[in-house]
Amino acid sequence: MEQPKPSLKILELCKISPSPSPSPAADQFSLPLTFFDLPFFTSPPTERILFYSHPAADSILQKLKHSLSLTLSHFLPLAGNVVWPEDSPEPFILYKPGDSVSLTVAQADGADFHRLSSDQIRKANESHFLVPQFQAPDDTTCAAPILCLQITLFPGVGFSIGIATNHTVFDGKTSTTFLKSWASICTHESESESESNLPTLDFDRAAAKDPDGLQKLYLKYHQIFLSPPDTSGQRLRLAPKVAIPDDVAGGTFELTCADVEHLRATAAMSSSSTRRRRLSTFVLTYAHVSICIVRAQRLDPKTKVALFFPVDWRPRLGGRLVGENYFGNGIGGCGLFLEAKDFFGENRIGVISNQISEVIMEMEEKVKGSTEVVELMDHVFLQWFSKMPVDKRITVAGSPRFGLYDLDFGWGGCTKVEMTSMGLDGTFSMAESRNGNGGAEVGIVLPQDDMNLFSSLFFEGLKL
Repeated sequence: MEQPKPSLKILELCKISPSPSPSPAADQFSLPLTFFDLPFFTSPPTERILFYSHPAADSILQKLKHSLSLTLSHFLPLAGNVVWPEDSPEPFILYKPGDSVSLTVAQADGADFHRLSSDQIRKANESHFLVPQFQAPDDTTCAAPILCLQITLFPGVGFSIGIATNHTVFDGKTSTTFLKSWASICTHESESESESNLPTLDFDRAAAKDPDGLQKLYLKYHQIFLSPPDTSGQRLRLAPKVAIPDDVAGGTFELTCADVEHLRATAAMSSSSTRRRRLSTFVLTYAHVSICIVRAQRLDPKTKVALFFPVDWRPRLGGRLVGENYFGNGIGGCGLFLEAKDFFGENRIGVISNQISEVIMEMEEKVKGSTEVVELMDHVFLQWFSKMPVDKRITVAGSPRFGLYDLDFGWGGCTKVEMTSMGLDGTFSMAESRNGNGGAEVGIVLPQDDMNLFSSLFFEGLKL
């Protein structure tokens, strides 16, 4: 049945500055971009919605705004911009006293909170009105914003927090660290009470800026900074989000801990290799969803399929480049190339998950020595470029390790997390199961017919 289109009533447009505000006479806070940031320079905003049940949602606004201001004093770059002055050869991150984060406060009229926060399959763009939109960069200063937020009230039922972030500046782990800090301060009602729970952020970029020539390597392949900036600020504009048609469906699917264990046992039985494998929840979930996507889209067996996924370099480089609390992007790409026929075989979960595991373990072995990092990345890029173009890409965003469902601002845990920056490009999202059972959940966007078949294959694949 066709759902009535909800309307959004804007209640307030705010500019939230860090509090206490740095002195106007204080030096500006700036950070250079690093080789970790370069691959995301032309990426569209990353968008998420957090849903919370709360009968008197309008009563929580002041507390959310005040705690956000306190939190930004620890995350100054988020209130700043990515800038590219004419006299600078490269863009960089800059916070100036007086900078702020844009916050929209709105009310959703005619919207079904329970439907939007459920797992049911529905129009993929149905919840997009809950996500804030970045303002266009200031053409006179060539500045692009980093973070914007939207709090939407569902009177008598709950509220949502929509987050849009500039991926050039920070990744999912740093974003989650910020949200957890905001939630902690909001819960304890003051910065001092939650101070001991806040992480000590690592803003040191000396090691990550140009270790072993990695930045030159990215420049070699991405050609990002080779042209001078233009005065129109065009180079700093975030790539626009691709509009999702009404006939495209979105849905959330859960793998319980028992489901993951079933996949692990199946994958282990289907391989005769004696080599140690890392069949983690991430690997098994990624393999299972990829198989369902390829089969649901009925790809020809000879179709070239690329599996791309992020790898967190923080723990794998042993602190040599970035620490665990490093502020920014600390992830790099990893992947493998297959044919669609590999996703249809009898032992498909074992074939795909074992190959993903092999790629990760091979990468980790090669980064044990710091002098090998450049060689590793050069090998990865050469492999990717030599096998391009491919017919189908499948990419995952997020991680079941972020703990997004633990985000409690003082009124209970998150009811639902939805990543809305997915399109029809083969990207799906991954998070931990909200039920706290050690499983995972995935969000995916597909044409309606493909979604119907994907849903069937997803659950059938857990019975094999």
